[in-house]
Amino acid sequence: MKITLDKILTEYADQVYEAARLRRNGVQTASELVSATMLAELEAIGDAMRYLNSDGKIAWKRTRQLRDYLMDLELDSEADLEDF
Repeated sequence: MKITLDKILTEYADQVYEAARLRRNGVQTASELVSATMLAELEAIGDAMRYLNSDGKIAWKRTRQLRDYLMDLELDSEADLEDF
């Protein structure tokens, strides 16, 4: 089953999958399994939500809470770069 994600969640899922791939010990980790697990965790803490897209299919998007958190991280990293 194809999981539809917005851009932010797609980037986050790619990072989570890559981290899982790098720490495995000979165990194959399917990206779909990592994505489904990650989305369930993000939904539980309020960082992602399911919705029906224009085609009537279930899709995922980030919440305002996750957007604000990522924006704060970006501003902090830009401030840190200015210190150098």
